[in-house]
Amino acid sequence: MAVTVGQQTPLVVLDEGDRIVGVGPGAESRFGPLLGEIVWDCYPGSEALFKPHYDAARTSGEQVEFAQFYDGNVVRVRAVPGTGGRLELYWQRLGRLDTLTLESLLETLEESLEMLAVESSAAERAGARRALRLVEGGGR
Repeated sequence: MAVTVGQQTPLVVLDEGDRIVGVGPGAESRFGPLLGEIVWDCYPGSEALFKPHYDAARTSGEQVEFAQFYDGNVVRVRAVPGTGGRLELYWQRLGRLDTLTLESLLETLEESLEMLAVESSAAERAGARRALRLVEGGGR
């Protein structure tokens, strides 16, 4: 899942039922064998974390970018709606928990929490910017 968010080829493409229908070259080894499977069945516990963002992208028709922690990784995900209810997904791994020692676990956990806080703040600022609208001719 270490692919830059700006990459042109999606890592994974889901259909309207969240079935994996496309896999980019950067994800063939991990997702290729899962073609045709519902993504939530393959990654237990991930539906509650990712699906609301995927649904928001489909509903709004606009890309949604967010950071999430799952399976020891902090990732930035970009969900881009396509035609026919399809959803193109791009990931960038921001961090990973190191469980080799208790000390390294604590250190990487603190780093992961900090990354998520920074990402959350950036997302809130971006959302506020999108919500601002210029209204002409109101001031005297």
